[in-house]
Amino acid sequence: MLYIVRGLRDGARGVTIRVRVLKKDNVRVVKTKDNTEHRVVDAMVGDVTGTIIMTLWDENIDKVNEADIVDVKNGHVNTFKGRLRLNVGKYGELSKVEEEAFPSVEQIIKKSRFEEHGES
Repeated sequence: MLYIVRGLRDGARGVTIRVRVLKKDNVRVVKTKDNTEHRVVDAMVGDVTGTIIMTLWDENIDKVNEADIVDVKNGHVNTFKGRLRLNVGKYGELSKVEEEAFPSVEQIIKKSRFEEHGES
């Protein structure tokens, strides 16, 4: 099943979705429970139905840039710090794709702003 951003819910597993990277934050370094250091970046991603934060870890950070279109396969969704987040996870895949018909960064941002204000 191919998801859309609006259809994502906390706890969803096996998520396959195509989104555009709207913005990538700066890399930060975190320590996990096993005391291992990892690089982490939050990226705002979306489609015409909305936006969501996608957390990128380690090698996935360098796979995508702002404005890229990416497919997430076998991802999962959780709530962290009060916000819904899309994660590739240990068993998921992230790949860059080309699709001319996919909405632009500007189209997604414009649509999501209308949605926030109930003006769709």
